[in-house]
Amino acid sequence: MRYSRQRELITDIIKNRCDHPTADMIYGSAREMEPNISLGTVYRNLKLLADEKEIITLETEDKKIHYDGDTSRHSHFICSKCGNIIDLFKPAKTPAEIEELGLSITGEKCIYYGLCNLCANETIE
Repeated sequence: MRYSRQRELITDIIKNRCDHPTADMIYGSAREMEPNISLGTVYRNLKLLADEKEIITLETEDKKIHYDGDTSRHSHFICSKCGNIIDLFKPAKTPAEIEELGLSITGEKCIYYGLCNLCANETIE
């Protein structure tokens, strides 16, 4: 992948955030540092970064795409009510356990959907 100053900016924005921003959020942050950057440039670079596995994409139940700069092995939990995305760093099965089943792993993405603690408590009350 050829070097691009704008791609580097977008990558830095994603990797320096602890939340899971949407393209619009990334675009807003990028414009603060690079006022002439276009939304199309942000979208093209996000797709390229995701295709190159430099970032992770997450789709919420309302079909919004969020991005994660932490490509270490972890899962996600997405609240169906408030949309909060939580990183989970305890995987259910290891790649070795899956490969013991005769399966060959080329990548992974695990997303759980449900209610976060706050939303679950609101439902109970």
